[in-house]
Formats: sequence, C-alpha cells, structure tokens
Amino acid sequence: MNGKREIYRIMDVNLDRASEGLRVIEDAVRFGLNDYHLTQKVRQLRHFLIKVAEEIPHFRWKQRMSCREVEKDVGARLGKEEKREGFENLVKANFRRVQEAERSLEEFVKLLSSELGQRFKKLRFQTYSLEKKVAMRLEKRYDFSLYVITDSSLVEEEEFEEKLKEVVSNGATIVQLREKTLSLSAFFKKALLVRKMIPEDLLFIVNDRVDIAVASGADGVHLGQDDLPISAARKVLGDHKIIGASTHSVEQAQQAEREGADYVAIGPVFSTATKPGVGPAKGIEIIAKTKEKVNIPVIAIGGINSNNVEKTLKAGADGVAVISAVFKEANTGLATRRLSKKIGAIKKRK
Repeated sequence: MNGKREIYRIMDVNLDRASEGLRVIEDAVRFGLNDYHLTQKVRQLRHFLIKVAEEIPHFRWKQRMSCREVEKDVGARLGKEEKREGFENLVKANFRRVQEAERSLEEFVKLLSSELGQRFKKLRFQTYSLEKKVAMRLEKRYDFSLYVITDSSLVEEEEFEEKLKEVVSNGATIVQLREKTLSLSAFFKKALLVRKMIPEDLLFIVNDRVDIAVASGADGVHLGQDDLPISAARKVLGDHKIIGASTHSVEQAQQAEREGADYVAIGPVFSTATKPGVGPAKGIEIIAKTKEKVNIPVIAIGGINSNNVEKTLKAGADGVAVISAVFKEANTGLATRRLSKKIGAIKKRK
C-alpha cells in the first residue's frame, strides 16, 4: 500500500460495515425489544459515526465513490456467511462486526490524522458500553403478565411471608413491595426478606424508594408522579435496573418514556379502593390510547380482577397489576394461580 486511495478504500468498506451493523442492532432493539431508550442510544451512536467520518480529510461522498471497487474486492469471494442462530446471536454478531470495523477505521485513519484516530477509539469504547446495556436487556426479558403488588393493609405481618410464597409459587411474574406506612428500617428489612424469597426468573420491584431498591438488591423501582424524577433515579440505579412509572394519562406515559422508564402502569382502569386519591376510573380505552403512543410495556392497574382481566388484556395491556384480586381472597395461592392461568389462556388466543 503506497497511497491514500487504498486507505480510503479500507475506510469506505469499514464505514459501511459499522453503519449497517448499527442499523441491524437499532432495528433489533426497536422492534424486537420495543425499547425506546436503547433505540435512541443506538441511533445516536450511528449518527456520531457519520459525523466523525465526515471529518476525514478529503473523504466526502464523491471521493468515497471514486475509490469503491466492489468488483475487484477479493473479500467478496471468501467463504460463506456465518449462520445466525436466533435473535440474540444476530445482535451479538452485529456488535462484533461494528467493533471490528471501528478498530480498522481507528488504525487506518491514524495514517491521516492522529486526532481522528482518538475519535474513532472513543466511538469503539462507546460501542462496547452500548453492547453491555443491550446484552443486559436481552438477558432479562421482562414478563409483565401478572404483576402482584403487596399491601400491608391487606396482609397481616405474621402472614406476609407465607402469602408471598403462595404468590411466587402460583404464577406471579413480578412482585412489587409497596409499603406506605413502615419506617425506613422496617421497609428495608422487609425488602431484604422479599429479595431472598424471589427466585431469579421473577422480578422484584420496590415501590417509591430508590435507596431501598439499591440496598436490597432489587431488580428495580416503581415511581409515582410525586417521587424522585426518573432521570435522577436512573443515575443512581444505572442502566441495568428497571424503572417503572405510575401514570394517569397518555401524556404522562409519553413523558415517562422520554425520561427513560422501562414500563408504565396506567390507571386506574376500574374503580379501586386500594389506592385512594388517584382519581376516577379511566376505562379500558386509555390502555389502547397509551399503547398507540408509547413503545414500552403498558401495565393496566386499578380494580382489575378475574372478571375484567380478559377485556383489559384485549384492550392491549402487556400485563395487569393486582392487589385486592389476590390478597383479599381467602386463598391467596389459589387466587394467583387462577388469575395466572386465565391470563395465559387469554394471551394464547390473542
């Protein structure tokens, strides 16, 4: 190699590889994971790649096209494409493709500009960080089908552990610890107990308290409209933890998504006495309206029971949050199991 033409040719093909790989990843997190927050991050990285490439001296579109010689590319005749085995394998392969392309760009652009070499190095490390976030999201696919919320007003303290065991072993997919009256130390002690009892395939969410969620090792936190802002909670929890938000309108749900929430609970869908002060019932119409406007899971909450769960899910809810439907029943385990089976049957028919 003795001229810039060869360098430009190498950079051209690697820019295409990196850009194409990022587009595949963007589609995967956008349509496969329905993750607004990660989609934004992948898109920003792709745009940053294009911006840095535009700073390469004398390497505008015309120069790129003049050095592109597809028919002379010996690599086009090398072997077969590797087989893709599933969604996760596809995403992983494209991250590897992007990183290899970025490394090649970093090395060859140094022949033209050491400063641009550092810019591509920074880009490569941003890709490593993004891969970790996507891998975490892929590793823990969230099942919001039956979201059970504890309530001390419905469960006696001495019965709590036994009731929780019944909920966990009979089909709950998420358990939220909600304690509005306990002292901080008592709340924390109970959170540690719940963490110990929740198996790895279920999610454990703490209501309101980011500090207790972190200290207890919970999977995430659920925030109300008057709690710590989602953006501030994210700084404390990091990208790998789950943040949910209580919302009472489509606009609030959209705002929660923009701020980085992983899911929203919308309601009250039906009248409820468990959470006074949240306003009148919104009806199932708000579920469909919310689903049209946000790309994160929508959990229906408020007065949901075995009699109305079918129309709630048919309205588009990704899952239902229940309190009374489980803890007001004489047999908590049986109530949970019946609701879980009904939800499963409804989802199979959808």
